[in-house]
Amino acid sequence: MKNLKLIIASALLLISVQLTAQETVTVPLSNPGKEGLLKLGIISGSITVKGYSGKEVIVKATRREGRKSRRKSNTTKNGLKRISVNSLEFSAEEYDNTVRVRNSVHGTTDFDIQVPKNFSLKISTVNRGEIYVENVNGTMDISNTNGKITLKDISGSVSADALNKDIKVTFVKVTPDVPMAFSSLNGDIDITFPKDIKADIKVKSDRGEIFTDFDLKTKPSKAKITKGESSNGNTYKVKVEKWITGSINGGGAEILFKNFNGDVIIRSK
Repeated sequence: MKNLKLIIASALLLISVQLTAQETVTVPLSNPGKEGLLKLGIISGSITVKGYSGKEVIVKATRREGRKSRRKSNTTKNGLKRISVNSLEFSAEEYDNTVRVRNSVHGTTDFDIQVPKNFSLKISTVNRGEIYVENVNGTMDISNTNGKITLKDISGSVSADALNKDIKVTFVKVTPDVPMAFSSLNGDIDITFPKDIKADIKVKSDRGEIFTDFDLKTKPSKAKITKGESSNGNTYKVKVEKWITGSINGGGAEILFKNFNGDVIIRSK
C-alpha cells in the first residue's frame, strides 16, 4: 500500500484502489492542526464515521458480495462461461484539509472512516445502508434515503434528512447561533440536546406526535397569506399550517423539525 501514496507540492493526495473485498488507506492532511471536511456520497452501502485522536483520515472500504443472480452459475453465451466480478474500487483525494472519497456506482460498498475529532461532514447514501457518526465535532450535512441516521456524542451543528427511516442524534455540545434542521417522511426524529441550549423551535408532524421534556415557551401560529395572479385574476390565499413554534431558555438560532408519518421527540440531557 505504500506505493499507493503520492504527495505532490500542491498538497493533493490521490489514492486509487482496485482490489477485491476489503482495503484500508490512510490519507494525511495538509494542515493536521486545523479543522477538516469529509465528503462522501454513495448509491449503495453503509457509512460509519468515528472521531479519534489521530491527525490523519483512515478510510476502510468493504465490498459486499453481490446478490445471487437468478441465472444458473454455469450460464454460458455462445459457449463462453460467465465470470462474476466482485472487485473493490474507490479513491480518496485530499486538498487543503478537504478529503473527498469516491467509489464505483456499481455494487454495494460499506465505508468505515476515522477522522480527527474536529471534522465537518457532508455524507449521504441511498440504498442498503445506514449512517452512523460518533465522537465528531463540526458542521454536519447528513442524508439517507432508505436507511436510518444515528449520530452519537457529537458536537457542532447538524442538517439531517432520512426519507424512510429514523433519525437519532445525541449532542454533547451545540454550536451557538447556528440554525439546524431535521426532516423525515416515514421515521421518528429523536434528538437529545444539552439542557442549557438556547434555541427557537419550529416543529411539525402531520401524522405523528410531538414530545419534549424542555420547558418550551410556545407562540401562537400565524396564518400564511399570499397574493398573486391566476387565470381568474388576482388571488388572495390564506394558509394555516400545524407548525408549533416556541423558545427554549430564552431563544436563539432556529431549529426546524419536519415529519410526516413519524413522531418528533426533543430531549434534554
